[in-house]
Amino acid sequence: MPTTHPTRWLSARLIPGVLIVTMVTVPVMAGDQTKPPRGKAADDAVERVPVWPLPPEPARIRYVTSFQGVADFSTKKPSRWKSAVFGADPAAARLPDALVKPYGVAVSPAGLVYVTDTASRRVFVFDQERRTVAFVGDKEPGKLSKPTGIAVGPDGSVFVADATLNRVFVYGLDSRLTVAIGREGELESPAGLAIDSARGLLYVADSKKHQVFCYSTADGAAVRTIGRRGGEPGEFNFPTNLFVDRDGHLFVTDTLNFRIQSFNPDGTLLNVFGTLGDTPGSLNRPKGVGVDGEGHVYVADSSFNNFQIFDQAGQLLLFVGSVGSGPGEFLLPAGLFIDRMNRIYVVDQGNARVQVFQYLSAQAR
Repeated sequence: MPTTHPTRWLSARLIPGVLIVTMVTVPVMAGDQTKPPRGKAADDAVERVPVWPLPPEPARIRYVTSFQGVADFSTKKPSRWKSAVFGADPAAARLPDALVKPYGVAVSPAGLVYVTDTASRRVFVFDQERRTVAFVGDKEPGKLSKPTGIAVGPDGSVFVADATLNRVFVYGLDSRLTVAIGREGELESPAGLAIDSARGLLYVADSKKHQVFCYSTADGAAVRTIGRRGGEPGEFNFPTNLFVDRDGHLFVTDTLNFRIQSFNPDGTLLNVFGTLGDTPGSLNRPKGVGVDGEGHVYVADSSFNNFQIFDQAGQLLLFVGSVGSGPGEFLLPAGLFIDRMNRIYVVDQGNARVQVFQYLSAQAR
């Protein structure tokens, strides 16, 4: 793990005692939808892409894009070829073609972006390369009621937690239901999901049972549970979101204990950080959690309307965002996912969209 230097990450314009500031964002050019500028205009355009922190400090995070639905990619109707082959649900055709109340996000090895929507009761599948939108869980069998957490296996299988039906539904590449995980009464309110591909494990955060359940991705068999309700290390109070890093360490957002806990692949406690507060580095309503390729821990906070970046010891490195609807602004951020290219996907729930950022490593800068 590389050594990090928190003070070199923080903006020199940080206001003591104030977490939500707007000086770390830079407006996007008004002409973004026109032809690309050339010469000095092109240089100015690059400078106007939102980055954090502000120059002259080296940029660590760059805004990339955001999307809400079909209209962001094309004027065509959403992909319905699977419904034509496997049977359509007439009610699904009447659903909106844009996110309404998104919560969870995950990215497949092929680069497909999966977003759960608790209001339209289905999963949006954004194909950024083909510029199409498809859906999962919008028809029987396996029709979703309140999809929350989501994870994608190495073979492209999609795992979706349903907080009303109290199951984790698994869909194949053809979007058809293959299995439902969780015996009757086992799960009470499944929320965040994460997959340890190397060990074939699925982790499920159950907010009402205050535990993390572990299952085999091969057959859905229960493996173990982690934690119980409480405030001691290794205990939880409404855990919500999960992430597994490249070494198989599990990161748990322990939301109402206002902290992040991490565990070794065998389930033993590794680290705990975070305290309740309203100053930089504290947590208030933490939700999405993720870890980039250099081990930095990202935490979305729905009260602060931003995401914060910490080192492994829990020292604040940088925070990104403020309340609003522009690029890099949030209204109730929820799920967060970091892919293998160190792209950061943040569900901006109140603005009904997903925002995408890029972590800029030393090599990229």
